[in-house]
Amino acid sequence: MKTFKVSYSYKNSVCPSLSLWMVIPSGVKAIGAQPEQVTLLPTGEELGYFVLEEGIELEVTFEQGEYTPDQQVLSDVERLFYLRDTTLSSIDEVKEKTLEMTGHVTDPKEKARVIFMHIVKEYRYIYPPAERGVASFLQTGKGDCGEFSFLFTAMCRAAGIPARTIVGSWANGKMNAHVWNECYIDGEGWFPVDTSMANVQKRQPLRFFGSDVPTLYWEHYFGRTEGRRIVFAKDAELPLMPHYKDEEDPVLFNVLPINGQSFCWGQQSLDGAAPYLQPVYIKFEESVPYRDLGVTELMGTWKVKGPPWLEGTVYLKRASFFMGLVGVLLSWITGEAIFDLFYTGSFMVYALISLVRKERMMAFGVVFILMTLSFVAAWGKAGLV
Repeated sequence: MKTFKVSYSYKNSVCPSLSLWMVIPSGVKAIGAQPEQVTLLPTGEELGYFVLEEGIELEVTFEQGEYTPDQQVLSDVERLFYLRDTTLSSIDEVKEKTLEMTGHVTDPKEKARVIFMHIVKEYRYIYPPAERGVASFLQTGKGDCGEFSFLFTAMCRAAGIPARTIVGSWANGKMNAHVWNECYIDGEGWFPVDTSMANVQKRQPLRFFGSDVPTLYWEHYFGRTEGRRIVFAKDAELPLMPHYKDEEDPVLFNVLPINGQSFCWGQQSLDGAAPYLQPVYIKFEESVPYRDLGVTELMGTWKVKGPPWLEGTVYLKRASFFMGLVGVLLSWITGEAIFDLFYTGSFMVYALISLVRKERMMAFGVVFILMTLSFVAAWGKAGLV
């Protein structure tokens, strides 16, 4: 089983004092500042509340194995929590359409599949989205992984299926945020679903071609993920304790439109809940700056490293691709056959490493075959056979 090492930090460089909420991850190795309060969330996670004076930095390091959904049996209280109506995943907005699509289906998993197929086929992935929330997504038909996930959660709940929005990150490199879903199937437990990745793989299959993130065939995202993800919070709109005191007259900066309404990040909550914890939510206590803040000032910084062998393959892959480009350039300038051999061999190695990493198996399989044939031809052309 792969183990990923996560380093997270948030430094208050914004105002004299701020409050910060963060799900305290299991497997914590070190935590720089101690929480003022720890609350048990309905998801079973522990929510830490921190107060950071200006210049103070919160640093957290922890390890996570390849994430797999929980298989526990839901209590009645938990079931109700995962069927609740929220701002970002409004059930009223989708109930009529959901019942129209799933009314003829009795099996909950098949209902979830119908919802999955509908969202993948009817909506378009863009980043960044103009607004957050299901109401906005339904109106524009365009959104990122957050909007796809909020909609899947809302439709499942409208169909009577407990569902949650998983907030996390790709387990490769720095700040590669991602959001997906799990729905609860009686007798099976939590069932992973990723409508945004399915949509991208179906409609934009080359989008991840040069990425270090492995991908699946689009239909396989109903029930599977690639395994290289970490989780920050097991749902969106988690209640914040101590209670989040909204600013009655917020300063209009860090505005994130939600369902057509202005929302000021760091000054407001959604009925006492954070929109999402990725991995933190903040509250400016005094003297907020009159300027839009950067992502790191709002969410901090995180970096994820995999096992040494997996990290090593990333550098080998990038080096072989770079050498291939150099070989192409030298071949074009000199016309020497030896450089044909050099670049075809480099791209062959690049494709092979990608296959070992389970990235775009079909595409890189074709590239590997073509580069192998070209390498053999270049070998003969160079007079080496």
